Amino acid sequence: MHRRKDEGVNILGATVNAVGSPARKQSRLWLAVLVVVLAVQLISLYSPEVPAGPQIAGIDKVIHILIFAAPALAALMAGLSVLWVIGILAVHAPVSELIQHFALSGRSGDPFDMLADFAGIAIGVLAFMVWNRRQP
Repeated sequence: MHRRKDEGVNILGATVNAVGSPARKQSRLWLAVLVVVLAVQLISLYSPEVPAGPQIAGIDKVIHILIFAAPALAALMAGLSVLWVIGILAVHAPVSELIQHFALSGRSGDPFDMLADFAGIAIGVLAFMVWNRRQP
């Protein structure tokens, strides 16, 4: 079986492309974005004190949605498996709330934050699906 130089190979749900191909460069860019958004997520979730910000009702839920939607979208755009991305983030959501509640004295776990995290994962996956359908 012969493949073109730039044709991808599927390995464990992720497509690996030829070095230097446009898809490979785009994948690297999304991996870099993923690293950045994961750093923001971890800092936001595990800071000993709640990060300061505007005191707007419900803003914390919006932040939870965003800090889970962004890694979901970036990971999928980087070519990671949908099932792995959903699984890892879906486990991280309740674990982060438990850690906040039991291990961080200035924080408290909130089941509604976890629901916002799940909504963020769904929004990230949905955004990827919409983007993916629009591509040729």
